[in-house]
Amino acid sequence: MSDESETLHLHVSVGEITIEVDGPVDDAETWFEALREDYLGDVDPETVANAATAESNPNPSGEGDGNPSGHQAQSSGKSKSLQEFYKLANDPTKRDSALIVGWYLEYHEGQDNFTKPEVEERATDAKISLGANVSRDLSNQVKDSYLEKVDERDGQDAYHLTLTGEEYLESELLNKSE
Repeated sequence: MSDESETLHLHVSVGEITIEVDGPVDDAETWFEALREDYLGDVDPETVANAATAESNPNPSGEGDGNPSGHQAQSSGKSKSLQEFYKLANDPTKRDSALIVGWYLEYHEGQDNFTKPEVEERATDAKISLGANVSRDLSNQVKDSYLEKVDERDGQDAYHLTLTGEEYLESELLNKSE
C-alpha cells in the first residue's frame, strides 16, 4: 500500500450506538462492516436509510407523503380513525360533520370523490350524526367553496374537497383542540 492511498472516515449513530472508523478505504470499510454486524445487526438497513433520508430531507409541507393532513400517529405510523378525527373537531356543526366524512373518504380511504350516500354510510359506520338534509349541507359546502361537484355516480352528485375546503378543515376544524 502506498502512502497516497485514500483514507475514509465513517461515522454512524443509531440510537445510543455510534460506530466510527478511520483509515485506508479498504480497511475502513471492512472494519465498519464488522462493527455494524456486531452492534447494529438487528437494525434493518432500510429503516436506517429511511431515517437518514427523513432527517436530511424533511418534508414539512406534507406533499408527496400520501398524507396531506399530517395527521398520523408518531409511534406506529397508523392513521387515526374517522371517529378520532371527528372528536378532534370538538363538536362540529352537522354541515362540517359531512365535510369531515368526505375528507376522510378522500384522504384516508383513497377515494377520488364521494357521494351523499357514501358520506351517510361512512358516518353511520363511525357513529357520527349528520344533519337531516345531507344534500343541502353538501350543496352549502359547494357554495362556501369547500367542496366542488366533479361528477355524477349512480344518479348522485359526486364531490371532492377544494384547496379552500382542505385548509378550512385542517386549520379550523381539526386544530381547534390540538
